[in-house]
Amino acid sequence: MAPLSPVSAVCFDLDDTLYPYSAYARAGLAAAADLVAERTGRLLHAELVELYFRDGVTEGTFDRLVAEHGLAVDVGELVEAYHGAVGPLAPYPDAERALAALEDRELAVVTDGRNGHAKLDRLGIADRFDTVVVGPAAGVSKDGPEPFERALAALSASPEAAAYVGDDPRVDFRVPNELGMCTVRLRRGRYAGLDPAEPAAAPDTELPGLDPLAALLGVTQG
Repeated sequence: MAPLSPVSAVCFDLDDTLYPYSAYARAGLAAAADLVAERTGRLLHAELVELYFRDGVTEGTFDRLVAEHGLAVDVGELVEAYHGAVGPLAPYPDAERALAALEDRELAVVTDGRNGHAKLDRLGIADRFDTVVVGPAAGVSKDGPEPFERALAALSASPEAAAYVGDDPRVDFRVPNELGMCTVRLRRGRYAGLDPAEPAAAPDTELPGLDPLAALLGVTQG
């Protein structure tokens, strides 16, 4: 694979790019099921995991559980319990290697996921990034240029000297492409089988993981 233009800054998506979101989901589902048990005495941990992972009900999961069992639990409280779970998460091993290989570059996280700062703390990699833009907390989203522009401004980097690395072709590449960033897709996680809806949303290149990233971006390792 031919290297892309060397860059001075690399911005990363978070969920399914630097760690498997499934681990966050499992911890959150367990916390929500604990709340159900506390409020109702019903032990629905296994059923909730099956609903999410086996049945693929990843939107409205708690609405479905509450409706099917007639639970006297507020869905909003279950959502908060899900996102309020604590405990360590583990980065992908190749994410740790890639961050080490890119340590002399300016690094950022740009995510539309909730609790981006807390996730990085749980992953133990918060100190690897020079800036972090969490869309929901900042009132912006990757559907527009604002989160990318904020990250680039904080890194003092031009779009042409920066890369964006993500996994979701629905939101990760169209805007960075328009800004002039080079874009790299990881084919893994929840959206590994999803193709871009249009050429404008396609990345410059795809990788199966992060190990080749440094060389792709022109970073020479000693």
